[in-house]
Amino acid sequence: MKEFISICIELSVGLFALLLLTKVMGRASMSESTPFDFISMIVVGDFVSDAIYDPQTHVFKVIFTILFWGILIYLIDIITLKYHQSRGFFESQPALIINKGQIDRKIMKKNRIDMNHLQMLLRDRDIFSLREIEFAILEPNGKISVIRKSEYEQTKRKDLKLADEAVSLPITLISDGTIIEKNLPLIGKTEAWLIDELKKRSIEEPSQIMIAEWRNEDGLFLQRIHS
Repeated sequence: MKEFISICIELSVGLFALLLLTKVMGRASMSESTPFDFISMIVVGDFVSDAIYDPQTHVFKVIFTILFWGILIYLIDIITLKYHQSRGFFESQPALIINKGQIDRKIMKKNRIDMNHLQMLLRDRDIFSLREIEFAILEPNGKISVIRKSEYEQTKRKDLKLADEAVSLPITLISDGTIIEKNLPLIGKTEAWLIDELKKRSIEEPSQIMIAEWRNEDGLFLQRIHS
């Protein structure tokens, strides 16, 4: 019975100490945290769990663990505030992944992002076609910030009193140099048609294409791989 009471006390102290640490340090929510924030909370959580479930550990060790880790994080925050150069190491840096409408393949490789992942991040921002983007920045928290091309800025048609137009979902035909064969029947086209369209644009092989997509409103859009 005494052991269970001890566990309850240590769990309660650990919980409130972690909550206090989060409030004091001003940590962002997990969906907005940087890799450093994420690692910090995993480590301190692991320390606390080990301390709580170790029968030889006193409640004051739990408090000391959280307090010491909080001091370390606080010192690192001071360092990053005073010395701008250290931010790249602790917090990572934003990366310009699309520049003037062109996807930077080197930046994608550096950040371990493929076309499917990039498209997923864009859809999360309600952008379903790469042709709409002028600039896109991959943030340290893994999300993406976007500036649209002027013609794709979100002006509502009802604001201009324009008639409604049909919209369609873009279909990816080539991704990272590979033809997505299963998507061609969705638009009623064949691989031969796609190869012919590439040749019309002086492109010999699909491997030269970073992304190619089809949208009923404006047809085929593609972007070459830039070395």
